[in-house]
Amino acid sequence: MNMQHILPLAALLLAGCGEYPQMVEYRDGGYQGKQDQRSWDGPATLHDRSVWKQMINERAQRQNEYDRVGD
Repeated sequence: MNMQHILPLAALLLAGCGEYPQMVEYRDGGYQGKQDQRSWDGPATLHDRSVWKQMINERAQRQNEYDRVGD
């Protein structure tokens, strides 16, 4: 291969290596993206934080190997 082939090939390979800034666009002083939802704001917990905490604690207990295996 001569230089006439190597330079365009090198330019194509290096073109994919660019890093572009990834910035959130702010308009009118506010964030325009998706609003976050609280963990307990869903139909499974009936929008109740205490129900959500109880579900998390029960799930943690099911992951306890001593309770799962038994004697």
